[in-house]
Amino acid sequence: MRKLLVIFSVFLYVFKGYPQDIDKSLKYEMKILERLVIDITGKKYPKVFFDGVGENKIRMIIRFTTIKMVNNISKADFVFIKNKTRKYNAIKPTIALDFASVKNCDFCIGVFSWRNGRPILILFKENLQKFDIVLPKEYKYYIESKKYIVGKK
Repeated sequence: MRKLLVIFSVFLYVFKGYPQDIDKSLKYEMKILERLVIDITGKKYPKVFFDGVGENKIRMIIRFTTIKMVNNISKADFVFIKNKTRKYNAIKPTIALDFASVKNCDFCIGVFSWRNGRPILILFKENLQKFDIVLPKEYKYYIESKKYIVGKK
């Protein structure tokens, strides 16, 4: 009985404390990404395809947000990409999670990354228009022309 109590206590400690123990910046990032995807898709439980994103980050996003992962891009409402070194053709609204991927994704609607411990969100006016995405007013400070971020081609 005592052994069972110890196991149960460890179980409660690990699984109850786990969400609070994760890095605050990661919790912050997950909430930003969740809100962004919900605002872009207009869906409460959006389906997202991850391409090049680390397994640990995917598990955290799925576990602590309302985002649902799909294994096929055609079933997705939204796409996150990372570590793209070759041209990437975005057929769905796509956010790059690093600046290197933005340079290789002509139709990415934006980038979300971290610099010096602070989150950076930049949404590209031209590509938002191509996908007919209208965002709430609170995003107006994050919308910029892609040519100023990536440079002219």
